Amino acid sequence: MKKLGDMSTDELRTLLQRVTEEEDFYDSRERLLELLQDPGSALYDEHTVNRAAFHVEPGALLRPIDGVPIPESPLATEFREFFSGYTEIGCWLDDYKEDPLEGLAPHTPLAKKLARHRDYILAMRKTTQSDRRFKRMGVYMADNPMRSEKAASALQETRIAELPPETFRALVRQLVMQEIFEVREKVVALLVGHPPREKLDLAFREFFVAYELFELVLEAYHYDADEGFELNPEVEAEIDAEDAAIKAGTAKLIPFKEIAKEFGYPLKCTR
Repeated sequence: MKKLGDMSTDELRTLLQRVTEEEDFYDSRERLLELLQDPGSALYDEHTVNRAAFHVEPGALLRPIDGVPIPESPLATEFREFFSGYTEIGCWLDDYKEDPLEGLAPHTPLAKKLARHRDYILAMRKTTQSDRRFKRMGVYMADNPMRSEKAASALQETRIAELPPETFRALVRQLVMQEIFEVREKVVALLVGHPPREKLDLAFREFFVAYELFELVLEAYHYDADEGFELNPEVEAEIDAEDAAIKAGTAKLIPFKEIAKEFGYPLKCTR
């Protein structure tokens, strides 16, 4: 990303549009607000589960037990979309390395507010920018070989998939009430008109700091959007066996002509 001072008005406007129009994030947030009104939204439907096949599990997220996945709760399913949207916004902002306070008149109300937020963020943050990129990808920091043992031990991550329903609900509620959503509404209203570059510059700085505050909430948590969709061990072993047989030339393969004939596809191509 270019430095703010090197970006044209159109470039800055386009960037603001991209980070404030991410539907998976903002639309999902509205659906999460609705789900939070239902105390049972963080519980999976016990009627869909053969309870004899599972251990008693308090968590709300889809994850395998004895090789079989538990159905997700409605809140967990929507959170998966919400987190996906957050990662998309993170991709747009990853390369912004400037101090968002640089160049601001220090005595303005906005500069004072952003300075308070930045002081808090920098005091509480235990991850590097690279760490946060890995975390969005679902990499558990303690297992990340690119992170030093000292740094890994300083960050004790809690797996969101293991949170009890009420704790999970509390975390989701905390996330959807973050300042980034209020700032986003201000930016969207600003973009309706034709604001001068100075206002776009200030809007981006405020949005970026709000994004950092949002990300800070997830600092101590680990979440993998793909968790729970791992293959059943038996199915994985069967796929590996079939793959080995194909490579060894011992697999019984069905000729393409037979498949085409079964599904009624023509065997000859016409020009």
